[in-house]
Amino acid sequence: MSQPPRQRGVAPDPQAAETYIRPKQKRIIKLGKRLRDPVNGFLARQSRFGDSPVIDPVLVPGLIDVADQWEAMRDEVLPLMQERENIPPLGKISPDHRRIASSPAWKSFFFSGYGYHSHTNQQRCPAIMQAINRIPGVIVAFLSIMEPDTHVPRHRGLTKSWLNCHLPLILPTDGKRCEIAINDELHQWREGQWLVFDETYPHEVWNMSSQPRVVLMLQVKRDMRLMGRVVSKLLYHAIRRSSFVGDVRKAIGAQV
Repeated sequence: MSQPPRQRGVAPDPQAAETYIRPKQKRIIKLGKRLRDPVNGFLARQSRFGDSPVIDPVLVPGLIDVADQWEAMRDEVLPLMQERENIPPLGKISPDHRRIASSPAWKSFFFSGYGYHSHTNQQRCPAIMQAINRIPGVIVAFLSIMEPDTHVPRHRGLTKSWLNCHLPLILPTDGKRCEIAINDELHQWREGQWLVFDETYPHEVWNMSSQPRVVLMLQVKRDMRLMGRVVSKLLYHAIRRSSFVGDVRKAIGAQV
C-alpha cells in the first residue's frame, strides 16, 4: 500500500487561541442523560453482535467495501487542509460538545447528520460521498480534523443505537503520540483501516505530534432486533428535533 504525501505541504492553522464555553444545559438534555444508562442497557441486549467496546468492521455492512478507496478520499482532503482555517471548530458550531472541544484544535467538516446535508461540502468531496453512499444506515458523516498537540478528554457518547466508525485518511508521520483509548485500552489508527467502537464506553483521544490527524468519522446504525430498532428510531427523531442537532445545522447552513 502506498504511503500518503508527507505533511510539509500542509499549511499551519493561523487561528488565534480561543476558548468555547458550554452553556447551561437544558432540562431535556439533562433528562436524556439520566435515562441514558437504562436505555442503553436495553439496547445492549438488542444488539445482534453483543456489547463489546470495539467491533469488527466486517460486522458493519459496507465498510470493508469502501476501505480500499481511502487514497482517493485522502486526495480530496489535502486541498481542504491548505485552507483549514476556514473549517469550523466543533466547539464553535456545537455548544453541547464544548466540554471536550473547547478550542479551535478540533475541527469538523460536516457532510450530513440526522437527515440534514451540507451540499457545498459534499460537492467538494465526490469520492468521499460516493463511499458514504455505499454504506447503509449512516446517521452522521464528517471529517474529524485534530490539530497538533491536542487532547480530547475522557468522555462517553449518548446511545448504543449507532456505532462510531473511523477511517483514517491523514496520520502524523513524526512518530509522536497519536492514539485513542477506548474503555481504557489504547488503539492506534492505521490508514485505510476502519476502527469501529461503541461510543457509550469511555474514550479519550490524543494527537501529541507536530502534524494534523484527519479521520472520516461516521455514525452508523447498529444491527439490532426488532424492539431495538423501534427504540432507536424514536431516539433518532427526538435527537433530530433537539438543539443538539439544531445548533450545528444552523451554524453550517445544512439543509434537508
